[in-house]
Amino acid sequence: MDTGIQPPNNFLQGMILQHRGNFVGAKRLLELALKEARQAPDNHQLSGILGNLGNVCAALGETENAREFYKEVLALQRHHPDHRIVGQTLVNLGNLAREKGELSTARAHYLEAKGFIENEKDNHSLGTLYSNLGLLELQAEKQKEAVTLFKKALDIHKQTGNEEGLAATWGQLGRTYQLLGNFKKAETCFNFSYTHFGHIGNPSGEREALLFLADLYEQENKVDLSLHCMKRVMEINLRYRFSDMEECQKRISRLQKEVTKRYRSNKP
Repeated sequence: MDTGIQPPNNFLQGMILQHRGNFVGAKRLLELALKEARQAPDNHQLSGILGNLGNVCAALGETENAREFYKEVLALQRHHPDHRIVGQTLVNLGNLAREKGELSTARAHYLEAKGFIENEKDNHSLGTLYSNLGLLELQAEKQKEAVTLFKKALDIHKQTGNEEGLAATWGQLGRTYQLLGNFKKAETCFNFSYTHFGHIGNPSGEREALLFLADLYEQENKVDLSLHCMKRVMEINLRYRFSDMEECQKRISRLQKEVTKRYRSNKP
């Protein structure tokens, strides 16, 4: 008898968990979806499932598993390639290589990806690619080249309305300016990053931007501003139950003591 109840869509539910940051749960459901797809005579979702399993494994630090899933995507796309999928997969392989310090391999993957992405006129992915190329130059200690690439990424993110890309890239550019000693520009970038993360409702990103600002202000000896940022970080920690509340509280206490000490020394 048909009850009208549809079986669970493991791929869709896995994607939802992945978006929420539950990578362990996402991996379990995507693995079930992959098993189903391999048994189906013709499943057009196979590349998508493999690609997202690669992303989840990368997020969990399972680099080699991620690499194998991405390589299988490329193998599936060999004869009738979807340039968008191929380009994004090559970017993902480049990210894995960069994170392992394999900079020449990462560069090769990124440059190959660029051809596919430009051919497909996929500006959303092109902006992300320029951000990743910027991170590559930053890792190679070429800060000025990184600044140029991050600015290109920002221009494309603005054109495509990619708020998440803007949030992340402003933070990356801020860190680069901080390394270059341009603290004023770094401060502006971190504030933009914080604002964009707030627009998309990403508390983890907001928290990261505030921590960068706190570090920057402390480096500039602006202890009161650093304390203000850390108090806002603690508010986010309490609201969303982030795990490093004890470490955050210790830093707040240390900064509070320093602010009090300075106030007393300046008091007539």
